[in-house]
Amino acid sequence: MRTPSNAPTATFGLEPAGYRKLLEQFMHAQRILVYSGAGMSADSGLPTYRGAGEHLWTGDVLERVSTLTGYARDPAFAIDWYVEQSHRLLAARPHEGHKALVELERYWDVTHVTQNVDVLLEEAGCADVVHLHGRFDRLKCLQCRWTGNATNADDLRRPCPNCGGKLRPAIVWMGEMPGEEDVNRAGNAAKSAGLVLVVGTPAEMYPGAAVVETAHRAGVPVCVINPEWCENLHYAQWQLFGGARTVLPVLVRDAIARRQAEGQPLPWFLRWLPSWAK
Repeated sequence: MRTPSNAPTATFGLEPAGYRKLLEQFMHAQRILVYSGAGMSADSGLPTYRGAGEHLWTGDVLERVSTLTGYARDPAFAIDWYVEQSHRLLAARPHEGHKALVELERYWDVTHVTQNVDVLLEEAGCADVVHLHGRFDRLKCLQCRWTGNATNADDLRRPCPNCGGKLRPAIVWMGEMPGEEDVNRAGNAAKSAGLVLVVGTPAEMYPGAAVVETAHRAGVPVCVINPEWCENLHYAQWQLFGGARTVLPVLVRDAIARRQAEGQPLPWFLRWLPSWAK
């Protein structure tokens, strides 16, 4: 188990030499894959699926709202639950970590592969986003397979506009697989990246977790950003211990400063960087 350094010169638990190596990897990378999970959205006030504090999968909720049998057994409960969550998702706003990723795109070719069904990355301005588990603002019919956009949280209560059947969220439920196109896009991004940032997830859920493993097998360095140690990602070269909202603005700022400093004097407003990060 890797433990964070308590040294005063450490950056989110990473010793100066390690942080310097991480910034150097940004310099070598042309493409960056950002693989994000529930911890990314937790900093915008959305509950995670499990773990300490408020989380979504309490009691038998998982089976009742994220399986076909549970949904068919009590659709009213599932629809009420999804409408409530949709109101939460619509009220959430991107945080400083999301905004830092938009800034990252100004200097690198970035693909975002996310487990999250919210659209906070898109709202922040991120361009290339792959939703492995679908999006909460998309609906599909259980009967005719019609798909379309939800214009408000209560659209799920309405019948299918094509056949009058029951609607469900167009998200991946237990026992279902992500769309083939999304899986292919994620796999291609993993193999072509020069650096992977795993943000707010231990990457334990498959098949999504295979995206990070694909990058690792291709020799792509991996950096984890998470408050807790992620045993499943023991092969990662670096881990920054902290939340996305706190870590990403600092990391992106330092990576951009390092890139701008290559072969040219540092601008006056970046000269505060410690010598080991220059």
